[in-house]
Amino acid sequence: MRRIDGGTTSHRFLGHPPGLGVIAVAQGAWYFTRYGAQSIMVLYLAHVLFNAAAHPAVLGGWGLRHLLGWEIGAGQGSQVGGQALAAALIGTLAFAAMPVQILGGLLADRVLGRRWGTALGLACLTVAPLLWSFDFSFVLGLPFSVCGLALANTLNAQVGDLYRPGDERLADAFQLLALVQDAAVVLGPLVCGGAAAWAGFHAGFAVAAMVMGTGTLTYLLGWASLPRPAGDDARTARPGPGPGPGPGANAETETNWRLLAILAGLVPVLALAQVGNEQVYDTYILWGEQHYARTLFGLTMPASWLLSLDAGISLATQIAGLAFWRAYERRFAAPGEIDQVAMFSVIAALAPLVLALAAARSPHGPTISLLWGILFHTINDFAMSAVMPIGMALYVRVSPAGLKGTIVAGFALITRLSDVIAGRLGAMLPDLGSTRFWLAHAALIAVAACLLILAARLFRAELAPAEGTRRTGAQIIEV
Repeated sequence: MRRIDGGTTSHRFLGHPPGLGVIAVAQGAWYFTRYGAQSIMVLYLAHVLFNAAAHPAVLGGWGLRHLLGWEIGAGQGSQVGGQALAAALIGTLAFAAMPVQILGGLLADRVLGRRWGTALGLACLTVAPLLWSFDFSFVLGLPFSVCGLALANTLNAQVGDLYRPGDERLADAFQLLALVQDAAVVLGPLVCGGAAAWAGFHAGFAVAAMVMGTGTLTYLLGWASLPRPAGDDARTARPGPGPGPGPGANAETETNWRLLAILAGLVPVLALAQVGNEQVYDTYILWGEQHYARTLFGLTMPASWLLSLDAGISLATQIAGLAFWRAYERRFAAPGEIDQVAMFSVIAALAPLVLALAAARSPHGPTISLLWGILFHTINDFAMSAVMPIGMALYVRVSPAGLKGTIVAGFALITRLSDVIAGRLGAMLPDLGSTRFWLAHAALIAVAACLLILAARLFRAELAPAEGTRRTGAQIIEV
């Protein structure tokens, strides 16, 4: 006997519909591949693809070098260092992903349906690291990665489609997925980075492709257990007889769109607030490779493992953040989402100040203790444990039901725009030097924190959540 929520009376996944297990495997594979490949991507770009001495035979590589060189104002890509070109490419990909992100959400909501949109996205994410496993096809994998990320974001929107409105298991479902995601983010850089360090970059990309392929196959084999929400049928639905909208329906729709207009204006502000966090996945890996003392007991830790270090600390700080809010709510009234994001953005500005201080104390050579890095990650991840998930909770809460996939994709634009800013800053690292580089991050985040505090004052009434729904950030996973 099949249930409305997509489960059956005899088959469950930890007390949830079996579709959640399928989504969990696909999500774990996605994040393993995404962060595993990203942990070695910037190293490959700087040391191989854009290394003039290496001269890899890459289809389209010559044009890409010169295009990026022109973009950052050098005129000729060959005259620009590999580190600057690598940072510029990461930022360019993030910029290209922004319009594709919205298009992907609209296609999933209005044309393909969320199941088919996600399946296509997962397939693209499988092809991308497969093409990166060979020098000559590396550039061809870049558009597959951009399109795959745009479509696969609808995987998050499907979780809510598994449950009836008001089902208390939904919060547990998001928390289960958060654990899967955190484990994947820890393992991805460890496994892919280790393979790249000991068997070459292409071995690391090949491992990512195999894991992503497994996740995509699991999603397709579990097709029957996946939800088919109303959004999947929007493209074929026809109006029929039925009761008209109730009193206040138009006012509710108007309010939602007014709130969405406010949130659209907050996108660049939230992007600035996250720029220090997004730099971790960009130039920070190269910076850490050059400046951290990574040798322990005679063994050198691969620079790509810095992402696993960040993920492990992130898991601990998420638990600490949840405990903080529960303790806070026992004594005080819980603030709204925008207030929480503003408060923790102030903390986020302190993280790059740690690295600026470390660089000022040790300006030459790889002499910075990794303890400085652990302190940086701890402060940054504690701040992001509120800024990112609670910000997403705010966007999802005010989105119209038929556009949730599009709104999730729109929220992901914040990260993409932050990637663009981080990439531009990364390209400036050789000219700025380490101390000014990290001070620039702290200044941008501080500006964002001030703007968020102002927005919290101006729009508190419009953005205030309903009673009993204030602490939603811990129930939403990161995009």
